[in-house]
Amino acid sequence: MKTAEFLPSLYTRNEVVDGQHKELIKRINDLYAALASEDEAARAAKAEETLNFLAEYTVFHFASEEELMQNAKYPLFTEHKAKHDAFVETVKGLHADLVAGGPTDAFAEKVEEEVTNWLINHIKGTDMQAIEWINNKSGDQMQNLQ
Repeated sequence: MKTAEFLPSLYTRNEVVDGQHKELIKRINDLYAALASEDEAARAAKAEETLNFLAEYTVFHFASEEELMQNAKYPLFTEHKAKHDAFVETVKGLHADLVAGGPTDAFAEKVEEEVTNWLINHIKGTDMQAIEWINNKSGDQMQNLQ
């Protein structure tokens, strides 16, 4: 079974954002578990349910991050939000793929590529950049250190 892991390299040093990133990883792993379920009859329904939970939590998390950026007047907010919006559309597309094709191994590969890998790269790049800028601007470089 595939899994995602919240590695130390993913810590942004913002307690709220890091907690939400951990929850996203948990929800991705819930989806992987549903896709690997032995119960074929329930697999598709459970996969769809967990994908819906992941989608809802993603929207919640992005709104939280975007509020943080807006409050700090982050200069790259528009570009960052565009990446969030594109990812939400990706997850919607995955939902359509799941409904059309079922919880196949190919679908699990697509989740790994389009969700897990995207999220990890987004955290390490775009999110780190934003949180670092926000911390430097606010003078809170030492706040929320893990």
